[in-house]
Amino acid sequence: MGLYVPALAVFAGTFVALIARQLSGRGPRPWMALGAGGLAMIAVGGLSPVGAVQVLLSNGPIFLLLAALFVFVAALDLNGSFEHLARWIVGRARRIEDLPFLLFVGFGLVSALLVNDALVLVGVPVILAVARRQGIPPVPLLLVLAYAVTVGSVLTPFANPQNLLVALDSGMPQPITTFLRYLLLPTVASLLLGGLYLRWAMRRELRPSGTPVAPVPRVPLFPSGDWAARIRRAPSVVVFPAVLIALVGSELLTGLTGVPSVPIQDVALAGAAIVLVVSSARVRIVRRVDWTILLLFAGLFVVVAGGVAGGLLGGLSAVLPIAGPGAASLPGLGSVTLASLLGPQLVSNVPFVAIEIPLLHGLGYGAGSTTTWLALAGASTLAGNITLLGAASNLILVERAESLGVRVRLASFVRYGLPLTAIAATLLFVCLWLGA
Repeated sequence: MGLYVPALAVFAGTFVALIARQLSGRGPRPWMALGAGGLAMIAVGGLSPVGAVQVLLSNGPIFLLLAALFVFVAALDLNGSFEHLARWIVGRARRIEDLPFLLFVGFGLVSALLVNDALVLVGVPVILAVARRQGIPPVPLLLVLAYAVTVGSVLTPFANPQNLLVALDSGMPQPITTFLRYLLLPTVASLLLGGLYLRWAMRRELRPSGTPVAPVPRVPLFPSGDWAARIRRAPSVVVFPAVLIALVGSELLTGLTGVPSVPIQDVALAGAAIVLVVSSARVRIVRRVDWTILLLFAGLFVVVAGGVAGGLLGGLSAVLPIAGPGAASLPGLGSVTLASLLGPQLVSNVPFVAIEIPLLHGLGYGAGSTTTWLALAGASTLAGNITLLGAASNLILVERAESLGVRVRLASFVRYGLPLTAIAATLLFVCLWLGA
């Protein structure tokens, strides 16, 4: 396929605009830049209008999953679940320098259950409230949040869009249990070791070592009281766990009986529909969702698809070559991991995975190449901790923080994120290699 320069120019211009905004603090908001880029891609002929619609329809499961989980996040935020979790975490801290470790582990575990793009939206105001109460700079704790939702979301196929793409398009059987089997150990280890690193690295930016936290009433994680009344007011507190049980149970049933499992996005969408039907706060929940994130992803998919049609795939393959499945497991796994860490710095992790999936299929990787697909999902997710452009969740966090008057700079992000990524990526690679 030859190069189509106008499409590649639109692709490059869109991502240059995103980078320039991170460096200067000026320019259109990320969803606006990507939306404009998508329209420009159609205008220059990089994609036809019909082609753009087909791209969006092919990514329909991503939009459905995001919409469903956004509803859950909005409902849980509305009933105070995230604020309660933050109070519980802060109540466990004795000194200020304990906060990065506790928040990193806590929000990392939650991000394995809720899509990270939605979690950062509600997490930013919660983190800012913690920083104000403790009298400490907010940026270090915002960075902790960004890093946590990236590392934690490696664990499950529904915790971020790129994992879902791999789960749906790789042909991997029983993706939820497969992700848990191979990625539980490296994810938990990365949260613990990464949290200890952040506790050490950020100690001087917070307050003098040994400074006690401001008094916070200790609250139980599961408060006592009239749970029947709580459930009537906030049905999401039981519907969401039920959805998680249904997702795992569907796969286990498939493994035992051979009955096809229900698609992940369909289970999540059914649960979200139940919440909206039975909740008296359904209108407030819908209004609380930031639907511009879906526009951000729509623009992202169109811009990248136009770039691929314009010849981007050949150039990316030349810059980040991947060994075929016939190569020894170590070089093959290493090349996929390295490409998946570096590639998202050019195009963000979701579109990079969308590009790599057909490339890996073309090289001969099939449904049985489990560790290769997990390396693509895990490393492309961890790539979000190298630079702000590496993950859409970072762009969402930066935009949300700016709307509340706090700016997160690229240099600060890379300063802590690069060593953190080295820790997590090494653990991921070693565990996948040993499990191959």
